[in-house]
Amino acid sequence: MRTAWLAAIGVAAALVGGCARAPFVGYRNGPVTLYIGDVRHICAAGGSTNRGCTMRYPNGHIEVYCADGDYECLAHELRHVADPTWEHDLDHRNVSAR
Repeated sequence: MRTAWLAAIGVAAALVGGCARAPFVGYRNGPVTLYIGDVRHICAAGGSTNRGCTMRYPNGHIEVYCADGDYECLAHELRHVADPTWEHDLDHRNVSAR
């Protein structure tokens, strides 16, 4: 019984330790936090091709997640922040450098 308990504690500690080291870095400015890095596990609910996502919370806090170096994703997600009523283009055009 004691061995099983110690094993359970060890597994729990490993899981917490693994989740505590986030694979991304965060930058906060006011109510918005931008996370850059490997964010696929955070944005997985949106589909397999999701490169980023925006999450809004009832307290007004907004979190934006994008992969490192993916500026198209960043522009797309910031558009969600700037205009919460904006909907995705139906013709699937990409954001391009201007």
